[in-house]
Amino acid sequence: MKSKIFLIVLAAVFTVGCGNLSPLNSNRIRNENGKIDDIKSNQNGVMAEFGKLKQDAQIMASQLKEIQSGLVNLNAILSKNENSGVQILQGDGALFMVFSLATIGMILWYRNRAVKSEKTLSILTKEVMILNDATLNEKILKEADKNGMGKQMLSMMDKSKY
Repeated sequence: MKSKIFLIVLAAVFTVGCGNLSPLNSNRIRNENGKIDDIKSNQNGVMAEFGKLKQDAQIMASQLKEIQSGLVNLNAILSKNENSGVQILQGDGALFMVFSLATIGMILWYRNRAVKSEKTLSILTKEVMILNDATLNEKILKEADKNGMGKQMLSMMDKSKY
């Protein structure tokens, strides 16, 4: 009995996986004129899917290109440098003109201050000379000489005497 069970199990082990024993269920590949129809139809299906994916990708690429060109046009519109109206200060000449005017303005301002200071000094010198105090005159000349302005102060005092 044990040997019969052993033979049945052994036969089952050797026959399992041997393929389909029924000839009705066998899938034969039909090779007609060197063409295998099933593989060809599968290949056509895959190629159709690839074509559809390619077409979708091209549509997306064209839409992306349109969006990008639209953004570029939008940036160009926002940052366009067209002349609109009168533009006074534009270019290197205008820059040179602005700095020249600023320099001339500073020179005139300092000249105006120098003229006012000279007028004030001449008025003070006249008043000091009217007092005719020798010690005051000597103190003024000593102080002016310390600052390196002795000759100029002496000439101002000489002009104020007359």
